[in-house]
Amino acid sequence: MPSDNVTPFRRPKPARPQQSGGVGLKTHRGKVVLVHLLTIAAFALNLLLPQPWSLIGMAVGIAAIALAFTNRGQAMPWANTHHEHAVRTLVIGYAIWVLGSLLGYVHGALGIGTIYVHLAVAIWAALRAAIALVLGVMRKPVPNPHGWLV
Repeated sequence: MPSDNVTPFRRPKPARPQQSGGVGLKTHRGKVVLVHLLTIAAFALNLLLPQPWSLIGMAVGIAAIALAFTNRGQAMPWANTHHEHAVRTLVIGYAIWVLGSLLGYVHGALGIGTIYVHLAVAIWAALRAAIALVLGVMRKPVPNPHGWLV
């Protein structure tokens, strides 16, 4: 029996190093917070800006997806749930947004339905991202990142 193994317990694994510097955007929490803020900003810009300028909101949404997708497997486990949650929020939200926009092209009278769909999607995405933002600041995982609701 080896004499160097005096305890049956495992030694704790070292924590993954976090980078420091900047305004905290290199840390896992900083990236999570930035992704959720960009998600809220993307849907707010799409809702508030008129048609040709709403492409700015789409660009912000693409930036949020790119940031979340590139950091999805490299972050801490709690941060990975946030990145998956943000990607699903943006993809599902924009898919329903586009389908709602097609209502106005089917018939002119359905344009009011487009407004209601856009408003509902913006509220859904903002609530989903705001709750995840609070969890991200506290460094807690999202309970169900693959779900449709919060």
